[in-house]
Amino acid sequence: MAEKGLFNKVKNKPTRRRFVVSTIRKDENLFETAVFEANFFYLPRRRNQPDLALETSTPDEAWDLHAKLAVRLTHEYPARIIQDYCELTPPTPPQD
Repeated sequence: MAEKGLFNKVKNKPTRRRFVVSTIRKDENLFETAVFEANFFYLPRRRNQPDLALETSTPDEAWDLHAKLAVRLTHEYPARIIQDYCELTPPTPPQD
């Protein structure tokens, strides 16, 4: 299994596309894990618009989610993974 980390470069085997999985601490009890499609040099194509962004409340949940996404992105189709997580979490309205 992939190591738990705050930043992972992932090459998807079925599609040969590259992704970056990043986890940041947004607040005392709020962590965000984001998946970005990346170019050849693993630089995110759209830094302000992640393909998938999920929030968790504890560091352990964030690290586990990060590791799980990195492993799944290596072996599964990215669209299916994004669809799975979008079905689990309802969209949040933008904050002003």
